[in-house]
Amino acid sequence: MAEETPVKDDIQQVKGKLPLKAMMILLAVMLLEGAAVSVFFVMKGGPKPAEGSDPIAETEKNVNNNYAEVMLVQDFQVDNYMAGRSRMIVTLEVAAKVESANKEKLTISVDEHRKEILNSVRVLVSSAQPDQIKDPKLEVVKRKIKSGIEEIVGEGMIQEILLPVWQAYIAD
Repeated sequence: MAEETPVKDDIQQVKGKLPLKAMMILLAVMLLEGAAVSVFFVMKGGPKPAEGSDPIAETEKNVNNNYAEVMLVQDFQVDNYMAGRSRMIVTLEVAAKVESANKEKLTISVDEHRKEILNSVRVLVSSAQPDQIKDPKLEVVKRKIKSGIEEIVGEGMIQEILLPVWQAYIAD
Protein backbone atom coordinates (compact mmCIF):
# COMPACT_ATOMS: atom_id res chain seq x y z
CA MET A 1 0.00 0.00 0.00
CA ALA A 2 1.20 3.27 -0.85
CA GLU A 3 1.39 5.96 1.73
CA GLU A 4 -1.17 8.54 1.30
CA THR A 5 -0.20 12.03 2.15
CA PRO A 6 -2.94 14.37 2.98
CA VAL A 7 -3.26 17.14 0.48
CA LYS A 8 -3.17 20.55 2.08
CA ASP A 9 -5.10 23.28 0.52
CA ASP A 10 -3.51 26.62 -0.21
CA ILE A 11 -5.73 28.21 2.44
CA GLN A 12 -4.45 25.89 5.14
CA GLN A 13 -0.86 26.63 4.18
CA VAL A 14 -1.40 30.39 4.43
CA LYS A 15 -3.02 30.03 7.86
CA GLY A 16 -0.05 28.17 9.18
CA LYS A 17 2.47 30.87 8.26
CA LEU A 18 2.68 34.18 10.06
CA PRO A 19 2.30 37.14 7.73
CA LEU A 20 5.81 38.41 8.25
CA LYS A 21 5.45 41.29 5.84
CA ALA A 22 2.31 42.67 7.56
CA MET A 23 3.93 42.39 11.01
CA MET A 24 7.01 44.28 9.81
CA ILE A 25 4.84 47.09 8.44
CA LEU A 26 2.86 47.26 11.70
CA LEU A 27 6.08 47.37 13.73
CA ALA A 28 7.49 50.13 11.55
CA VAL A 29 4.31 52.23 11.90
CA MET A 30 4.32 51.84 15.70
CA LEU A 31 8.00 52.84 15.91
CA LEU A 32 7.37 55.92 13.76
CA GLU A 33 4.38 56.90 15.91
CA GLY A 34 6.38 56.47 19.13
CA ALA A 35 9.23 58.53 17.71
CA ALA A 36 6.83 61.28 16.60
CA VAL A 37 5.18 61.46 20.06
CA SER A 38 8.59 61.51 21.79
CA VAL A 39 9.86 64.29 19.54
CA PHE A 40 6.68 66.29 20.18
CA PHE A 41 7.08 66.10 23.97
CA VAL A 42 10.78 66.92 23.80
CA MET A 43 10.05 69.95 21.60
CA LYS A 44 7.23 71.04 23.91
CA GLY A 45 9.67 71.28 26.79
CA GLY A 46 7.90 69.37 29.55
CA PRO A 47 5.55 70.63 32.21
CA LYS A 48 5.53 74.27 33.17
CA PRO A 49 5.70 75.24 36.86
CA ALA A 50 2.38 76.28 38.36
CA GLU A 51 1.88 79.95 38.97
CA GLY A 52 0.66 80.49 42.49
CA SER A 53 0.44 83.38 44.84
CA ASP A 54 3.08 83.99 47.41
CA PRO A 55 1.43 83.95 50.87
CA ILE A 56 4.00 86.36 52.27
CA ALA A 57 3.43 88.88 49.49
CA GLU A 58 -0.35 88.61 50.00
CA THR A 59 0.07 89.29 53.71
CA GLU A 60 2.26 92.31 53.03
CA LYS A 61 -0.26 93.61 50.52
CA ASN A 62 -3.08 93.28 53.07
CA VAL A 63 -1.03 95.05 55.73
CA ASN A 64 -0.51 98.00 53.39
CA ASN A 65 -4.26 98.41 52.86
CA ASN A 66 -5.84 100.38 55.64
CA TYR A 67 -9.11 98.88 56.77
CA ALA A 68 -11.48 100.12 59.40
CA GLU A 69 -14.38 98.51 61.20
CA VAL A 70 -17.83 99.99 61.49
CA MET A 71 -20.24 98.52 64.03
CA LEU A 72 -23.60 97.82 62.43
CA VAL A 73 -25.54 95.93 65.12
CA GLN A 74 -24.75 95.59 68.84
CA ASP A 75 -26.21 93.22 71.44
CA PHE A 76 -29.02 91.96 69.22
CA GLN A 77 -31.15 88.88 69.92
CA VAL A 78 -33.07 87.05 67.21
CA ASP A 79 -35.48 84.13 67.52
CA ASN A 80 -35.21 81.32 64.99
CA TYR A 81 -37.93 78.69 65.07
CA MET A 82 -35.92 75.82 63.49
CA ALA A 83 -38.58 74.60 61.05
CA GLY A 84 -41.34 74.98 63.67
CA ARG A 85 -39.90 72.40 66.07
CA SER A 86 -38.16 74.43 68.74
CA ARG A 87 -37.00 77.95 69.30
CA MET A 88 -33.34 78.91 68.94
CA ILE A 89 -32.16 82.27 70.26
CA VAL A 90 -29.19 83.90 68.55
CA THR A 91 -27.33 86.73 70.24
CA LEU A 92 -25.06 88.58 67.84
CA GLU A 93 -23.08 91.66 66.95
CA VAL A 94 -22.36 92.63 63.37
CA ALA A 95 -19.44 94.76 62.18
CA ALA A 96 -18.37 95.68 58.67
CA LYS A 97 -14.77 95.76 57.49
CA VAL A 98 -14.34 98.67 55.09
CA GLU A 99 -11.54 100.63 53.51
CA SER A 100 -10.51 103.63 55.60
CA ALA A 101 -11.64 106.02 52.86
CA ASN A 102 -15.20 104.66 53.06
CA LYS A 103 -15.47 104.56 56.87
CA GLU A 104 -17.04 107.98 57.33
CA LYS A 105 -19.43 107.49 54.42
CA LEU A 106 -20.58 104.11 55.74
CA THR A 107 -20.94 105.41 59.31
CA ILE A 108 -23.25 108.18 58.10
CA SER A 109 -25.25 105.75 55.99
CA VAL A 110 -25.58 103.29 58.89
CA ASP A 111 -26.81 106.03 61.21
CA GLU A 112 -29.43 107.09 58.64
CA HIS A 113 -30.67 103.51 58.05
CA ARG A 114 -30.17 101.89 61.49
CA LYS A 115 -33.73 100.48 61.74
CA GLU A 116 -33.62 99.08 58.20
CA ILE A 117 -30.31 97.36 58.96
CA LEU A 118 -31.67 95.88 62.20
CA ASN A 119 -34.74 94.60 60.37
CA SER A 120 -32.65 93.11 57.57
CA VAL A 121 -30.37 91.29 60.02
CA ARG A 122 -33.36 90.05 62.02
CA VAL A 123 -35.10 88.67 58.92
CA LEU A 124 -31.95 87.01 57.60
CA VAL A 125 -30.97 85.35 60.88
CA SER A 126 -34.50 84.27 61.77
CA SER A 127 -34.96 82.66 58.36
CA ALA A 128 -31.59 80.87 58.38
CA GLN A 129 -31.52 77.08 58.50
CA PRO A 130 -30.30 75.41 61.72
CA ASP A 131 -27.22 73.98 59.99
CA GLN A 132 -26.30 77.48 58.79
CA ILE A 133 -26.59 78.81 62.34
CA LYS A 134 -24.45 75.99 63.72
CA ASP A 135 -21.74 76.36 61.03
CA PRO A 136 -18.47 77.36 62.74
CA LYS A 137 -17.46 79.79 59.97
CA LEU A 138 -20.97 81.19 59.43
CA GLU A 139 -20.15 81.81 55.77
CA VAL A 140 -23.73 81.60 54.49
CA VAL A 141 -25.02 83.90 57.23
CA LYS A 142 -22.22 86.43 56.61
CA ARG A 143 -22.86 86.39 52.86
CA LYS A 144 -26.60 86.93 53.35
CA ILE A 145 -26.06 89.74 55.85
CA LYS A 146 -23.53 91.42 53.54
CA SER A 147 -25.87 91.33 50.55
CA GLY A 148 -28.80 92.57 52.66
CA ILE A 149 -26.84 95.49 54.10
CA GLU A 150 -25.33 96.40 50.72
CA GLU A 151 -28.87 96.73 49.34
CA ILE A 152 -29.48 99.37 52.00
CA VAL A 153 -26.19 101.33 52.14
CA GLY A 154 -24.87 100.77 48.62
CA GLU A 155 -22.87 98.19 46.70
CA GLY A 156 -19.12 97.78 47.10
CA MET A 157 -18.61 99.67 50.33
CA ILE A 158 -18.29 96.62 52.58
CA GLN A 159 -15.25 94.35 52.19
CA GLU A 160 -16.26 91.75 54.75
CA ILE A 161 -18.84 91.13 57.47
CA LEU A 162 -17.49 90.32 60.92
CA LEU A 163 -19.51 88.60 63.63
CA PRO A 164 -17.49 89.17 66.83
CA VAL A 165 -20.32 87.89 69.03
CA TRP A 166 -22.41 84.89 67.93
CA GLN A 167 -24.15 82.78 70.53
CA ALA A 168 -26.88 80.37 69.51
CA TYR A 169 -28.76 78.23 71.98
CA ILE A 170 -32.04 76.34 72.10
CA ALA A 171 -34.59 78.03 74.36
CA ASP A 172 -37.29 75.35 74.65
